[in-house]
Amino acid sequence: MIEEHLDEIEKLIKEDYLVIFSDFQRIYTSRNTAYLKAKVRFIDNSFLGIFHHVHDENGQFSFDYRYHYMNSQNTMIFRYDNAPHHPEIQSSPHHKHISSEIKESKMPNIRDILSEIHQYIIKGLLSK
Repeated sequence: MIEEHLDEIEKLIKEDYLVIFSDFQRIYTSRNTAYLKAKVRFIDNSFLGIFHHVHDENGQFSFDYRYHYMNSQNTMIFRYDNAPHHPEIQSSPHHKHISSEIKESKMPNIRDILSEIHQYIIKGLLSK
């Protein structure tokens, strides 16, 4: 099950028409636990760093995650994560960083992340 989940993430990124480079590293720490670390570069030289830890407990997945997206000048555009360092947020531990602001968030899936990045890139291309 973990393998299928990680395969889906890689497949969606590799098939994305705005991606120009991707590098994936899988680390299996047990039969039921794996890490995915990925680096993804887009056509505007923006960059997505992914850290995804998956644990399968009898078909029930639990996740630790970080999706960190930066523009071509290495300025953070957004970061989603579930590190438990913002208990004041109602959706804690899930939250979204935008500049210096912390917002409530649900856990995004890779489709959500890619969609948000597409909107950012297309908006940037249209403003030129």
